[in-house]
Amino acid sequence: MSLESEGTVKIKLKKDDILFLAEDEENDLFIIQKGKVMVFVQKGSQIIPVAYLGDGEYIGELSFFDEGARSASIICMEDTEFIKIPYEEMNQRCPPWMKVLGQQLTRKIREGDELIRSKGIRKKNVEGIKPLTIEEQTHCFKLVDQKKQSRSS
Repeated sequence: MSLESEGTVKIKLKKDDILFLAEDEENDLFIIQKGKVMVFVQKGSQIIPVAYLGDGEYIGELSFFDEGARSASIICMEDTEFIKIPYEEMNQRCPPWMKVLGQQLTRKIREGDELIRSKGIRKKNVEGIKPLTIEEQTHCFKLVDQKKQSRSS
């Protein structure tokens, strides 16, 4: 099944490119067609990996439905191809009930995420994502700073 259709855009990024940063305000949805990304958050001076995503997985679905700011940052771990579904496409093509359903599901997910974040709830006997080394964190910080500087110039 091809995910490309009228209204979508194919994007190719290189290893170490940043797709978007946490708190970004744009609301497009991305589907990884080929490649691998790391989803991460910054907590003080730490880069914390949240997930690694690959072929066929979605990125940005929460902001796509609720128009909220991005909750995490995305960096390409290898050359990666995405299909971008612009937010405007949902408004044009989805029935209103589907948009409302997406918004309600998104609200529940964000509330659950906040509860986990604030209470530190973890499943027992589940292996977490390995923390980044100091060198990997330093590398990510440099990439984030470069992205921020490129926006301000």
